[in-house]
Amino acid sequence: MFGTKFPNVAAENLQLFDKARQLADESTGMPSFAHGQTGVSGVGRTASGISMLMNAASGSVKTIIKNVDDYLLAPLGKAFFSFNMQFDFDQSIKGDLEVTARGTESLMANEVRSQRLMQFLQIASSPALMPFAKFPYIIREIAKSMDLDPDKVTNNMDEAMRQALLMQKATAPAPAEGAPPVGGPEGGPPPVADMTGGGGGNIGVGAAPVPGEQGFAGNVQAVPPQA
Repeated sequence: MFGTKFPNVAAENLQLFDKARQLADESTGMPSFAHGQTGVSGVGRTASGISMLMNAASGSVKTIIKNVDDYLLAPLGKAFFSFNMQFDFDQSIKGDLEVTARGTESLMANEVRSQRLMQFLQIASSPALMPFAKFPYIIREIAKSMDLDPDKVTNNMDEAMRQALLMQKATAPAPAEGAPPVGGPEGGPPPVADMTGGGGGNIGVGAAPVPGEQGFAGNVQAVPPQA
């Protein structure tokens, strides 16, 4: 019996496959990670990096959609408009207008506006800049840029204050069982300042009175008159 050993060329075949995939990505403008390819290395390992790559990859698709707007929808809309202006008997619809297809333009403008609003929100979150920013307006504009109803997803000032109080009560630590109540009437601040440094105490050691102050033992006590 004689054995024949064939050379293993799997590595070379895989290299050819990877090279063909790279050429296909460059030819179509749709990289492999855009449709779920895993194992992305380099810049695509982080969330911000893959987001940047996805935005760059969607540029070719946006160009195709813009060509549809420029060479299909816009001429068709202009032709219908011209026909109606010339042959329609209703004189109330006649006017001097210009038909423009703005599908991709409005989409890209909305995306850029959303990114700028998010950047401004991050900048305005600084404690030094918070008093100068109108956060309710910013939140409503971000909701609009995401095609959401701002009246349904955002709160006004009164609703925001009630929500903040509810969240504060929900996150407040519960007192220990058997411990005396902490705080003044209606859950206010403690009536006596805590001088021990422990924090949250209702009774403190206080400060020793100085001469002339009420409670100092060396003060001359007034003697009540004898009847």
